[in-house]
Order: sequence, then C-alpha cells, then structure tokens
Amino acid sequence: MAGYELLTGGLINRNFKIHFEADFKTVVLRVYRDGPSVCNKEVALHNLIHNEVPVANIIYACAEENDGLPSFTVLEYVEALTFQQLKRTNDLVAIQQAAESVGETLARLGSFRFRAPGAILFDDVSGELSVGEKFINGPDPVPRMLDRFLASRVFQRRATLDLIERLHNFAWSYAPLLPNLQTERSLVHNDYGNRNILVRKQSGKWRVAAVLDWELAISGSPLLDVGHFLRYERHDHRLREPHFSRAFVEHGGILPDGWQEIVKLIDLTGLVECLTHEDLPDDVMAELFDLIDATLNMGTPAH
Repeated sequence: MAGYELLTGGLINRNFKIHFEADFKTVVLRVYRDGPSVCNKEVALHNLIHNEVPVANIIYACAEENDGLPSFTVLEYVEALTFQQLKRTNDLVAIQQAAESVGETLARLGSFRFRAPGAILFDDVSGELSVGEKFINGPDPVPRMLDRFLASRVFQRRATLDLIERLHNFAWSYAPLLPNLQTERSLVHNDYGNRNILVRKQSGKWRVAAVLDWELAISGSPLLDVGHFLRYERHDHRLREPHFSRAFVEHGGILPDGWQEIVKLIDLTGLVECLTHEDLPDDVMAELFDLIDATLNMGTPAH
C-alpha cells in the first residue's frame, strides 16, 4: 500500500481511499460504525440493484467483527465528481444533464418494491433483506412523524418554542394536501443528496456514475428521495429543475399534483430528524436550520 486518505462527507461510517504502489487499482475501504447488520444490508442491496442502478462494485466484504476489527467492505474507487462538486463548477449544461440522469436513476430505483413499507433490515437467519414495522401507523403519517421528532429532547434543546410551534402548525396545515403514502413500498435511498451521487461525462454527456451509502435505505415513497435531492433548489435560481423531475416521470416515476410543496414538507421531517441526533457539527446544524427556515417561508396553503 502506498498510502490512504479519509474521504469527507460521511457522518456515520468512515471511508478511506487506498492507494497502491504496484499496478493495483485504487479502492475504498468502508468501515461500519453499527456493525454486521448494516454491512450485510448494504451488500444485499448492492446485489439486488446493481444491474439497474449504478453503484460502486463491492470487491470484498467482511461483516463479522473479529479480534476487535469492525465490519468493512472494499469497494472500487469510482473516478467521478459528486453532484455537489459539479454544481460548484457553475457549468449549467453539465448540471442539467446530470440532474436529468439523477431523475432517471431515481425512477429505476423506485421500480424495486418490497412486501410492505418500513425499515429495510437484513435477516441473519434467511440471509435476505426483510422489512420491519412501519415507522408510523394510521392517517396523516407525515405531520405525525414530524411531531414525534419535535418532541425529541435533543431537538427541543436546540430550537425555540416559537419555532417548534411554527413547524407543528405548518405541517398540519398541509396535511389535507398530502397523498396517501401508507401503501408505498418502493426502495428509497433515504439520503439521496448531492454528496452521495457521483457523476461523470460519458459519451459526451454527464451521467450518474454511482449512488453511494445505502445504510439508511427504507421501503416507502420515492417522494422522500425527490424532496431530498431538491433540498437546495431555489425557485429564483433553478439548476436541477425541470430536468430532474421530467426525467423521473418519463422513466416511470409518479409525481402528484402540487408535488413541489408536498416534497418540501416531506423533506422537512428529514431536516428535523437530523437535528434530533446528538453529535452534529455546528456548520451542519446551521445549514439544517437555514433549510428549515426556507421551507417555512413557503407559507401555509389556501384551502
């Protein structure tokens, strides 16, 4: 081995880029914080989708923890830019082409369906993926889920009472407009953002090269991933749209009426959920609160 470097961006697991002196290709060593179950889940998901969705090939996996060593995988190193890096180039044509490919990729991802909505787990007995209980039962799952996160002591320590009340009222004001998500059971990446999507120029056009980091994947509505990818899209400075959503629909994705506001509300639950975690860098917290404020500025709908 000639050297290694810690790759930035991962808040849960650690990823190291490994260089070799000989004619061996560069690889990525992915070390799992939460052990064998997460490692096995990612490997199983890769095996399920790799023919339809671009992912980094897994060269070797060791889920069992031995002699104090954690679970890990060795993956191919994909020579590409993150969508975030491409966006910073301000190359509008490249960004639009890549966004179109991201929409197509998400539609392909949503074509994988499970028996029910819920957390995707790895069953050690059967050696297969399974689905756990729903995250929340009954009507109005989105505002009720948001209320659950608002009740977190960690979030309440970080937010003002005024903000908590505004978030509660905002979510419930949109509840009548939300589609029924209770029966949605598509594969959802659940962290389908700028840092986890690698893109590169192929045959003269920017395309998705790999979607990374599958440990948070769930069975549910693709609208979660739509909202996450459009998290940083601004109405007065559109980069991804309408190229992303058009490609998503053209390749089989479904967007309900009023989907732009609906996915913002759904993504709001994700923003608040992130703020329920104890260990968050200050810059990440500030960014999350800025995004929450931008969503609240949409205003309440007219019924």
